[in-house]
Amino acid sequence: MLIHSDQYPKDQMYFLMIQLVIPRPIAWVLSDNGNGTQNIAPFSFFNGIASNPPIIMISVGWKNEATHKDTWVNISERKNFVVHIPSASQVQDVNKSSTVLPHGVSEIDTFHIPVERQEGWPLPRLKDAKIAFLCEKYAIHEIGNDPQGLILGEIKAIWIDDQIISQNNNRIIIDPAKIDPLARLGGNHYSTLGEVLTVKRPDKET
Repeated sequence: MLIHSDQYPKDQMYFLMIQLVIPRPIAWVLSDNGNGTQNIAPFSFFNGIASNPPIIMISVGWKNEATHKDTWVNISERKNFVVHIPSASQVQDVNKSSTVLPHGVSEIDTFHIPVERQEGWPLPRLKDAKIAFLCEKYAIHEIGNDPQGLILGEIKAIWIDDQIISQNNNRIIIDPAKIDPLARLGGNHYSTLGEVLTVKRPDKET
């Protein structure tokens, strides 16, 4: 089957793409509602795109035909946010936090997701997440016909659970099995890490 994107129903393209671009890492994004509470929501159009400065990207859509999603609004208006990498054990909280709530209503409070104050940062981080990127808005670009909000966040600091870290020649080594990261598939499906394949690059000794 060959599908031409300009001939395929536009309202079905998203559902096709999320079944084909797999597995996708999940950005579990905490942002400031501006009323003393925080929003938390998962996004799987997400990745790291630069290292100097370190920048990550999330793609955020619309809440309805007239309103941007809360994460987009919050980051646009109040630049700081925190991106977590959820573990498989957090799948139910990740799923619940995708619920559409009125703007300003906190998923953290509604679903009792524990947070912890992060010293030196204006926002808390999720207590049970093993990785948290403390980010500041770098830029927001609107792309596509809908359009999507392509949010670029500069990583100002990274919190990492000590239990997933080791050292090798002064380099930090992260154990992916101890993160047990949750990945997104299409529909209602998620995946776990599964078998880790270690293959040396042909132009590298280690």
